[in-house]
Amino acid sequence: MKIFGRLNTQRRRGQALVEFALIIPLFLLLLVGIFDLGRAVFAYNTLTNAAREGARIAIVNQYEPSIIQRAKDQTAIVELSDPSVAIDFYQVNADGTPDTSTQCALVAVGCLAVVSFEATYFPITPFISNILFKNGVTFEATSVLSVEYSCPLTPTDGVAALNCPKQP
Repeated sequence: MKIFGRLNTQRRRGQALVEFALIIPLFLLLLVGIFDLGRAVFAYNTLTNAAREGARIAIVNQYEPSIIQRAKDQTAIVELSDPSVAIDFYQVNADGTPDTSTQCALVAVGCLAVVSFEATYFPITPFISNILFKNGVTFEATSVLSVEYSCPLTPTDGVAALNCPKQP
C-alpha cells in the first residue's frame, strides 16, 4: 500500500513540473512584453516632451539649430534611433489652428510655432522586435504654440540667437 501512495506522489510532482515547463516561457514573454510596453510609453512621453521643449524655445528664439539641439537633448535618456525635428512657423486660422498653407514670411508675435518630432523605437524583446516590429515603431509628436517674442529677426545668425534676451 505504501508503494502505491509513493508512486502517486511522484506522478503529481512530474505533472506539476511539465505544467510549469509549458507555462513559464509564456509567462516570461508576457512579463518582458509588459516591460517593453512600458519602455514604449516612456519613449513616446519623452518624445512629446521634446517637441514641447522645442516649441518653448521656438516661441521666443527662432534660431533653428538651438531649437533642434534643445529638442534632441530632451531625448537623450531614451534609446530612439535618429530623432528628426521639423520646425515651421504658420499664420493662425480664425479658430486658432495653424494655417498650413500660409507660412509666416517674417516670424512675429501672432504666428504659430509648429515643432514636429519623429523617432523610431525598437523593442528589446527578441520575439517582439524580430517578428512583430522588424522595422521598429515610429513615434511622431507635434507641439503648437503661439510666438511670444521675435528674436532674432533673421534666424541665421547664431550670435544674435545666443544674445536673445528671452529664453524659456
